[in-house]
Amino acid sequence: MDKVYVTLKRHEVAEGRRYNMVERLRGSFFYPVLARLYPALHGALIWWIWQICWLLPVRKRKIIFSNFNGGGFGDNTRYIAEECIRRKIPYALYWVCEKEGCHFPPELRIIRPNTVSFVYHMSTAGVWVDNTRKCYYFRKKKNQVYIHTWHAGPGLKRIEKDAGNGLSPQYIAYAKRDSAHIDLLLSNCRFWTKCFRSCFWYEGLILEKGLPKNDLYFHDPSPMRRMIRQYYHLEEETNLVLYVPTWREDRKLHVYHLDFEGCLSAFEKRFGGRWVMLVRLHPNVNAADFDIHYTDRVLNASSYDNSQELLAAGDAVITDYSSCGFDYIQLGRPSFLYAEDYEKMKADKGYYLELSDLPVPAAFSNEEMIRNILEFSDEEYQRKRKIFMEKMEYCDDGHASEAVVDYILRKKNCIQAESVV
Repeated sequence: MDKVYVTLKRHEVAEGRRYNMVERLRGSFFYPVLARLYPALHGALIWWIWQICWLLPVRKRKIIFSNFNGGGFGDNTRYIAEECIRRKIPYALYWVCEKEGCHFPPELRIIRPNTVSFVYHMSTAGVWVDNTRKCYYFRKKKNQVYIHTWHAGPGLKRIEKDAGNGLSPQYIAYAKRDSAHIDLLLSNCRFWTKCFRSCFWYEGLILEKGLPKNDLYFHDPSPMRRMIRQYYHLEEETNLVLYVPTWREDRKLHVYHLDFEGCLSAFEKRFGGRWVMLVRLHPNVNAADFDIHYTDRVLNASSYDNSQELLAAGDAVITDYSSCGFDYIQLGRPSFLYAEDYEKMKADKGYYLELSDLPVPAAFSNEEMIRNILEFSDEEYQRKRKIFMEKMEYCDDGHASEAVVDYILRKKNCIQAESVV
């Protein structure tokens, strides 16, 4: 947190010029025709660039990090990149980003996704580190290493192949191709490893050393708690409950209408002190479509860059199917499940666990949610939590990022040894 991050001015200037050029094109007579032709032409160009760049040699000491194929500086890939920087490994470090205004450490060089530069660097990098599927055309060489972190730990909702008919044929084709090229997958518990084996079309190496973004949970929480409260202009003793719902493929928003004020009053009555709620919507949900009346007690946290920092600073969490609810079980902090569409999601995707397996109280209406808060028993929660932790066999210990960087360094040495032979 003490590191100084810089805004990449040249990147911003380039983005501004690109924006101005697009705006001029929008007003031209040719724009409707170009809008139809561009995707096909651009796709063909990128395909040919991959064929050409595939012939170029690989730079072993070059790593490309990607967060949701062009997102900001966050999730598991962030913490692996920071560990590379902390240990000053002699590698060139690149980050794929298309968002404007993002801040990065100066050691990271930024490239835009789906561009000629992107294809060149992907083709010549010794290591790829991604947290989501590569839903685009790519070519990986035998002497390149692909580390896939995924973007979540274990949760209630089934994913990928286990989700049944919830995936499109196009996505399944991308997913199978992506998994076929993965060299290392990360897991933070034995239960999740078993799920990956059944759902990910993957039979390769799985590293059970925890999730890099969860490393933050095992540091002293005091600095993070202070930083988040200062960011939102809150007193240091303020208690924070996070509402972190996941997204639905049907994009319906009615299931997100939690009684915020009612929950806050219940938290204050049950636990004491002043409570504030941070509402953090999923990145795939347009916050503008969600009609929330924000107040000095209900704060909009959707635009905050790093959700893991919010979670590390919180005192309780309310979610539906997000893995962050399971994170709080690990931490021993109160975790609540609120899912009005529980039965519908069960029919559509299915669940890995029954509600009876979870130590967290579940609610399917606001009335139940408030009652669960008021009647929360820490003694009962800790008893069930112990059983749950044994069932899951967690391995998070705050050193997952180190384990991944150790793997990269070992893999480089193995590749060099093989090339000598």
